[in-house]
Amino acid sequence: MKGFIKLIIVIAVLGGIWFAWEQWKGNEAIQVDYQTEPLEKGNLMITIEATGVTEPDELVDVGAQVSGIIMEFGKDLNGKVVDYSSPVKAGQMLAEIDKLPVQLDVQRAEASKAQAIAGIARSKADIQQAKAKHQQARLDRERAEKLGPGDALSKSSYDQYIADEETARANVAVAEASLQEAEASLKQAEAALKKEMRNLEYTTIKSPVDGVVVKRLVNIGQTVVSSMSASSLFYIATDLSKLKIWAAVNEADIGSIRKGQEVLFTVDAFAGRKFKGTVDKIRLDATMTSNVVTYIVDIDVPNPDKLLIPYLTANVQFVVEDIRNAFLVSNAALRFRPETELVSAEQKAAFDRMQPELAAPVRDGQKKKAVVWELRNNLLYPHLVTKGESNGMLTAIAGETLREGMEIVSTAQILNRSDSSGDGSSASAGGENPFAPKMPPRRKPSTGNTKTAASAGNDGPPPPP
Repeated sequence: MKGFIKLIIVIAVLGGIWFAWEQWKGNEAIQVDYQTEPLEKGNLMITIEATGVTEPDELVDVGAQVSGIIMEFGKDLNGKVVDYSSPVKAGQMLAEIDKLPVQLDVQRAEASKAQAIAGIARSKADIQQAKAKHQQARLDRERAEKLGPGDALSKSSYDQYIADEETARANVAVAEASLQEAEASLKQAEAALKKEMRNLEYTTIKSPVDGVVVKRLVNIGQTVVSSMSASSLFYIATDLSKLKIWAAVNEADIGSIRKGQEVLFTVDAFAGRKFKGTVDKIRLDATMTSNVVTYIVDIDVPNPDKLLIPYLTANVQFVVEDIRNAFLVSNAALRFRPETELVSAEQKAAFDRMQPELAAPVRDGQKKKAVVWELRNNLLYPHLVTKGESNGMLTAIAGETLREGMEIVSTAQILNRSDSSGDGSSASAGGENPFAPKMPPRRKPSTGNTKTAASAGNDGPPPPP
């Protein structure tokens, strides 16, 4: 019996201790760990990223219009054999093709011309001969016509004189036609000679422009075959002080690209250095790879010091908007929603008054509204702001009550909340946790070093900016 009484006493003592503990814990102040960021003004650049390749502003493909063997290369402006990166000027010899086959073609064309000239002379002589015979036949016919057919001139002889005159007249016309044919043959021979002479000039490959040899495609002794199109021998960049970037831009971003737009880019060859350019044009012949549509954007790049060279990989940023001297906050601060127990009734009412503007649909030309929470004297104050552009991490905002230096909350974690897991819960960028238990508000102020939140504040609304 005595043991039973002792057991009851022990249970009562333990129950009293547990009740006292719960009462003390219920009166403990909420301890909250706030993560804040000072509201500051800064610059925000909104960009579209793409990858491209540097290209010469103008690339000339120098080819051969005649076939033959490469016999030699010319000298560049430095006196060296023309090769990769050789500086050349317009009219300078780059290479020479074997001239002998073309020279033989020139000789044949000259012979054809001489033959055509001789044909003209012969045709002219034939005309004179035909005219003389026609003159004789005409006189014979006139005499025959005076005599007429009779005893002095038989009928058959009379007819023969008439026929001879007409034949002689026709022979004159034939000789004149032969002359025209010979003259046409001369023109044809002259054209063939000009063509072969031009082909002889083509055996000397000359630079059509001032520039730099980007690529040489042939060697001495190599046979060049030119058929339907000219064989490529050299690629010459006209002016390396101006380059292009051909950047591939996704179809989702192409609407933000415009002519004259500022572009920033880097190349791995000069790490840490940024270069500038401007958009020249958007090519409309889009390409599709794995169901992804991309457009090529041409970018003008000044290169006065010729530091950049062709065919470098460029990491491109198209500047969509460059915002200067604006309030900037993290996207986490815009997503932050405190738990109800961390906000005073007065500030909760202020937040509720902002709801119509937050829920209002965004019309054309308008910007979306949002709320940021200021931490002042361990109390939270809502500020209605207008959201601007964002780069994915920071967002530009504007608001009448904003002032530089105020502490903007991005996350808040309650450190001394009791729950089944024994861990504190947090009010973070995602808003209130719907699965966390709702605890009654604590009213006892904290005396520790941890920042605390009161359930009722007397500081009133935030001061004007």
